[in-house]
Amino acid sequence: MLIDWFTVIAQIINFLILVFLLWRFLYKPITKTMQERQRRITNRWEEAQVKQEEAAQEAELYRQKQQELDQQRATFINEAKTQAEEERKQLINQARQEVESMQTGWREAIQREQDEFLATLRQRVQEQTYAITRRTLQDLADANLEQQTIKVFLNRLQTLDETQRQEITQKSATEIIIYSSFDIPQTQRQEIIKILQSQQIINSKNIKFTTSPDLICGIKLQISNYQISWTFDDYLQTLSEQFSTIIKQTTNKP
Repeated sequence: MLIDWFTVIAQIINFLILVFLLWRFLYKPITKTMQERQRRITNRWEEAQVKQEEAAQEAELYRQKQQELDQQRATFINEAKTQAEEERKQLINQARQEVESMQTGWREAIQREQDEFLATLRQRVQEQTYAITRRTLQDLADANLEQQTIKVFLNRLQTLDETQRQEITQKSATEIIIYSSFDIPQTQRQEIIKILQSQQIINSKNIKFTTSPDLICGIKLQISNYQISWTFDDYLQTLSEQFSTIIKQTTNKP
């Protein structure tokens, strides 16, 4: 059997041309179409995956927000309950304080009225006692009592301590006034001046004698704001203070 190589070669060429034509016009478009379809499917799958993930994220976010809302609602409810309870307690305490304040005000007003009444009573008793004693001493005052008053005052001048003497000496440049409840005789005046000079306190040029009806059987030496005195007023004042203290202690007892 003879092989027709021309025919074989022609068939091979025809086959190759057919294959090329099939690849060019059939297989390639089909392959391209399949690739594009695969790409679209892949893209859609990826998009679906993305959307699914986004949906899952949205669902988780919604769940978290819902949980936060539930927590906030519970917190708001608890805060409202706490605030309401605090306001209730505050109102109760305020009402209690107002009642206690009113009661305290009533008690203080009653106590104040009682104290004012007792103070007025003490003052009147003290003033009456002081006035009666003062009038009695004024009625009993005589020449012998005046001489004894001068004697006691002179003794007080002679027994000045160093501190008193220095304090008087520092102020002796100003006028010295000697007040008395009676007119001191000239001889006793000279004796007073002599004692003051012996104490190196004054000279005879800056001393003045005067009577004072406010004193009761007494003598007072005044230099600026410093004074030395011996009067029944001192004893009466001490007696009045002691009497007032006794009354206060008595009235303050429950």
